[in-house]
Order: sequence, then C-alpha cells, then structure tokens
Amino acid sequence: MSASSFQNFFSLASRERCLTNLKKFRIPLNKRGKQPSATAAVLVPFCRVNNISTILYTVRSANLKSDSGQISFPGGKTDKAETPIETALRETREEIGLSPEKIDVWGCGPALPGRNNKIMITPVIGCVADLKEEDLCQNNEEVEEVFAVPIENLCDPKNQFYTQFANGFILPVFIADEHKIWGLTAYITHMFLSCLLPIDLYRNEWMKKKIDIKDIN
Repeated sequence: MSASSFQNFFSLASRERCLTNLKKFRIPLNKRGKQPSATAAVLVPFCRVNNISTILYTVRSANLKSDSGQISFPGGKTDKAETPIETALRETREEIGLSPEKIDVWGCGPALPGRNNKIMITPVIGCVADLKEEDLCQNNEEVEEVFAVPIENLCDPKNQFYTQFANGFILPVFIADEHKIWGLTAYITHMFLSCLLPIDLYRNEWMKKKIDIKDIN
C-alpha cells in the first residue's frame, strides 16, 4: 500500500465513519468487579505533520510517581463537573502546550477501565490538520518527550505485536523506532485505527506475533 493511501483521512466522511464505528466497537468485558467511579480522559491527537497522517504520543516524565517513562496520550483525571472533552483539552494544554483552538474535536470513544480497574478512561478523538513544532511546548515536569508516529508505520504488520499480562489480558504492542507503545495506550490506538481505516489499510495482524512484557520496557 502506497504512503499516499494514508493521507486522506481528515475529511468529514472520515470523521463520521470513525465515530459511527466507535459506537459499535466491542470493548472486552470487565471481569474484575463493578465499574470504578473515578474517571479520566485522554486526547487521541490525530495530526497531519508535514502532510503525513500521524498520531501524537508523549513519554511520561521520570518525575512522576506512577507510570513514569511510559508512553501515553495527553490526559488525566477529570475535575469536578468536567466533561471528558473538557478534561482532555485542559490536560493536553497543560502537558504539551497544544491549544484547544488548534484541535478539531471529533468526539469520544467508549470509556475503558484503567490498570487494576481503578479508573474509567474516556478517549477523545481530536484532529489537528496542520501540526507544527511551534504549536507544542511540553511541560517537563510531566512530559519527557512528545513524538508523532505515522499511521502508515502503525499499520505495518512488522511493527505489530501482542503481549499477555499475568491477569490473562492480551493487548497489542506497536513498535515505533525506539519507542514501544503498549498497555491501554496501544489498545486505544488499535481501537482508533480500526474505526478510522478500512480493513485493507489496517489489517489488525498484531495477534500473530507475541512479545514478552519484560522486553517492552
């Protein structure tokens, strides 16, 4: 598949297809008790960078008490009566300096349980049609690095793996150069790609190759 095949997904039709598919997307059943009351939201930044369709990720700062050094989407816990969209936009500005005015919010995906089933996390899809370096100003207390991965790379089967956790959960892993995207961030990536792209572009072949969790970090 040519690189040009991945450049035409910033249209209204793509938005409507993605949101329709998100509503139908099947989330694995939670077998670990009742749904937690704590909530959070993350932004899935779907960006065009130098005319290349990408997804934007962050590396969490080593200063953080939890999940330091891991790859994530910008986001965090909801404040008071915030909507998921308000939370995702606020946290994105705080973490990487990206202004809400630059983000075309498409909508929300289904909430997913976080690690240990302690919090429900809502992914918010946001499109940035022309992301430039000057649009970003990372907060070094929270973010060690901001990087964009071309969607074409995420769709390449050679970059797709899966890992199985001690609790039996099987989740995708995406390799992006020196970065390894795993855990809930990888699952949300998989969900977004499945809903945005036709099957001939994202074939969902990560279940064919296993990677040990010890090799991810």
